[in-house]
Amino acid sequence: MESPADQTLPFCSLNLTPGDVLYQQGQTENHIYVIESGHLKLEHVNTAGAASISAVLGAGEILGPGLGNTARATQTVTAKGPTRVQRHTAKAFRAQLVSDHGLMVRVIEMLARRQEITERRLYALMTLGVRGRIAVALRDLVGQAGGHCVHGHEVDVPLTQLELAELVGASRPVVSSELNELRRDGLLDYTRGHICVIDLKALNAFSQNLLPNC
Repeated sequence: MESPADQTLPFCSLNLTPGDVLYQQGQTENHIYVIESGHLKLEHVNTAGAASISAVLGAGEILGPGLGNTARATQTVTAKGPTRVQRHTAKAFRAQLVSDHGLMVRVIEMLARRQEITERRLYALMTLGVRGRIAVALRDLVGQAGGHCVHGHEVDVPLTQLELAELVGASRPVVSSELNELRRDGLLDYTRGHICVIDLKALNAFSQNLLPNC
């Protein structure tokens, strides 16, 4: 995917290995990051130390506290696998937004898409059972972080069952049971670190039937 950032914008590239932390919750940040390849996991840690995943982002996505202002990070961002990112200063990125109409449009579209996903997930959490929440989450993740499935299926998402459980607000045993049902229905399969979508069209139809106006 083409990077949303103009290649003339000064930046430095960072190569992250699995588990490397890009920045931590509570840290003051004044950089904007553009994912060139790989995936980043965004987690919020509560006062008891329990983590919950808010998103997994893939190539082309932009992130950073405030998206252009110095701010305190509300989440910890970690590489899920080998990941390459561009690091831009907030000042330079904001200046580029002002001068590059195309970049500004892409950032606005990205933020609108994330807002839509957030609202859809909130509705799912309030109204759907675990299986429905899984279907909705996977549908969105395919668009954000999905890629070619090396296991022979249509597409996969780099997510463990525990991470999916955190994402949909359920226990791992319950999520495991629901994944087994979805596998028996022929919608998906899973490995140690990936949720593999066997029939993306069927998954989309299933999730759309669960939500209004989707």
